Amino acid sequence: MKKTILKLSSFSFIFFMFFTCSQAIAQDPATENLSKEELKLMKLEEKVKNYENKILLTEAKLDYADSLTDVGYEMAMEANSELKVIGAEEKLFVKENNTQRKVLVKQLKKADDDDVKTLELELKALASTYKSEIKSFDKRYSAEDKKITKARSNDTKGKEKRKQYEPKLKDYKEALEVAKENLEAFKAEKED
Repeated sequence: MKKTILKLSSFSFIFFMFFTCSQAIAQDPATENLSKEELKLMKLEEKVKNYENKILLTEAKLDYADSLTDVGYEMAMEANSELKVIGAEEKLFVKENNTQRKVLVKQLKKADDDDVKTLELELKALASTYKSEIKSFDKRYSAEDKKITKARSNDTKGKEKRKQYEPKLKDYKEALEVAKENLEAFKAEKED
């Protein structure tokens, strides 16, 4: 994502420099002495350069959209695998807890009055541990659910941006071809 932002900023800088240079040329007193043909040639060349810059910027935006989609996919895969791990850990914990509880309940049924209080305390401690561990699992599930939500959001944003910029790129490429044809036709006409 940093590379995409770097590309966008470098393209923006190039576009800014081009715009500044074209403004300087337009205001240059030497351009006043240019003929109509030379001015038309400059305008046609400038039009080609403008469309090339627009294409570069749009391609950078499409790269960013692709990176959003890729990041969303990776986040979702990571979160889903982590959810499976959490589920397996929780299942194992619940099974072990139930086993310990059954053992304590059996001992409680056969215990003396002196041992009953000790076993009841152990059952309460086991129940307390169970509640706190289940809360811990719930927090982990919640964190992974947030990752999945963010992954879906990134994927959706990437797809929306792709839908937004693909037609523009196509239009810019078509306009660039027309501008190049016009420039070549003008140069050919000028040579004749």
